[in-house]
Amino acid sequence: MKQIAKIIAVILSLPSWLCYSVFVSLIGKEKSFNSLSERISRKPGLLGIYQRQFIYKKTLKSVGHDVYFGYMSLFSKTDAIIGNQVYIGRFCTLGHVNLEDNVMLADGVQILSGAHQHGKPCDNEDGKTHQDQKQIFTQVCIGKGAWIGANAVIMANVGKNAIVGAGAVVTKPVLDNAKVGGVPAKLLGNN
Repeated sequence: MKQIAKIIAVILSLPSWLCYSVFVSLIGKEKSFNSLSERISRKPGLLGIYQRQFIYKKTLKSVGHDVYFGYMSLFSKTDAIIGNQVYIGRFCTLGHVNLEDNVMLADGVQILSGAHQHGKPCDNEDGKTHQDQKQIFTQVCIGKGAWIGANAVIMANVGKNAIVGAGAVVTKPVLDNAKVGGVPAKLLGNN
């Protein structure tokens, strides 16, 4: 039954995939991908999960097996790497990420493409606005077996088996096996 559902999901995904393929040549890969990610994120239920699995395996840099892509979760960068048995809850937003095996993201997690996407304050000496500054995207890695709590915002690497509390804002790297929480996130203990 699962195999039949996956086949149906692939068939239902083909129009979106074909549309994406055409738009890549017309408006570029990044804009086309953002549109596709938004469109596919809105597909509900089990078929929606299978559609996201199909589309993201075709468009992201790497996607492992048995990955759960929650409803309304989307990606902004095609260079994302997703390991095996990763769980991405609902309403997550992911940029230039590397989610290693067995990572779990609760609902509403945001993983940015680093902490300086719109330049650094010291770069603003000539009066340019943040919009005028060069964007800097860096990969954020979430280590194997890490758990990220609901509505956490991640701007730095999180170590293996680390736990990030709900609502935390991670601005500095989190060590392996650490428990962090708060705004900004601070060490609360170890696993």
